[in-house]
Amino acid sequence: MSSASASPSDTSASGPVILWGAPVGLYTGKVRSYLRKQGIAYEERLPSDPEFQRQVMPAVQRFINPVVRLPDGQLVQDTTDIIDHFEHSGQARFSVYPRGPLQRVVALAMDLLGGEGLVRAAMHFRWSYRTQNEAFLRHEFGLSFRAAGLPQAAIDQQLDGFMGYLNAYLPKLGITTQSTAAVEASYYALLAALDAHFRVHPYVLGGLPTVADFGFIANLYAHLGRDPYPSMQMKLQAPSVYRFTERMMASDADAPEFPHSRAALPEDDTVPETLGAVARCMAQDFLPELRAIVHSLDAGLAQQGDIAPLAPVSAKPSIRMLTSAEFSLRGTAMQSMAGPYTLYMLQRVTDAYAALGGDDKQRVQAWFSAHGLQDLLTLRARRRVARRNHIEVWE
Repeated sequence: MSSASASPSDTSASGPVILWGAPVGLYTGKVRSYLRKQGIAYEERLPSDPEFQRQVMPAVQRFINPVVRLPDGQLVQDTTDIIDHFEHSGQARFSVYPRGPLQRVVALAMDLLGGEGLVRAAMHFRWSYRTQNEAFLRHEFGLSFRAAGLPQAAIDQQLDGFMGYLNAYLPKLGITTQSTAAVEASYYALLAALDAHFRVHPYVLGGLPTVADFGFIANLYAHLGRDPYPSMQMKLQAPSVYRFTERMMASDADAPEFPHSRAALPEDDTVPETLGAVARCMAQDFLPELRAIVHSLDAGLAQQGDIAPLAPVSAKPSIRMLTSAEFSLRGTAMQSMAGPYTLYMLQRVTDAYAALGGDDKQRVQAWFSAHGLQDLLTLRARRRVARRNHIEVWE
């Protein structure tokens, strides 16, 4: 599904693909990686760009990035919608959606884990280790302000407020002094599983990137792979994961350490055995949260009564949190924000599974069951989430 649309002020635009984002931005790295891997020429601009302020923000109805402007003037916001646009436009060198039923559903599940399941760790290691990361973050967030021509005193004032605003998200994500040990143990376990996998495979499903790889690179690059403290931990504890982040930012395969790897997925629709440990991490540390998010949002919907189809999920497009979800992470009670975008990404897994025929469905179910993830295949909320005009709506 694509939510591309053109505003009247954009229809005369022409030229290359424009990517509005920043090196420090979590999801911009995902789109940047995709464009490079697919050989799609683009020009990257910072959110302080006057055109972004005057034209793009009003069109997408909030301050958010990345946003892509196509040569014909259309705007596409959201990493999934951006990728899907280029998949359908014929501009991609290869499809990031595997044809094999098992590989496809696994790739979508890993996309969900990488893009949504790692957000807490990314935010924790960026903002809980503020002292270690401060100088780097002030430089990176300051890029937009410097590009806008602000003097250093004004930049410092802006950074104090903006970085403080982002830092305040920690408790909303359940990140407290009581939960730190569980958050870090969960992340390091996943990091170890991924490191073992990337020692023998260049990408998640084998020799070619899929949506799974682009899901993981979002959090593993900008926060966990670039910020000083988590980057050092990744290099020391999981150097193969760090190497993966480098590989995903290259325009070629960048896999000389895998001389016998073909730029393809296994033709027999198999999944690497080493990915089993990653799936088990997801079952232990993210599936309980997904269940809690679905339950919490269902309870909130029940209290609202009838909601018209295509009604916005929140009163303002900038509001991404509708309620909170309570769950347990490695024995620690957690309370974290629950938003409909997670449902949007979860639906991609359940829809792909539901569309399968009998034999294919059994094969997929067997793999997910073997790793404790069988509930993921049928975990659904009472209402579906769609995206229209750059925002989430209820179907």
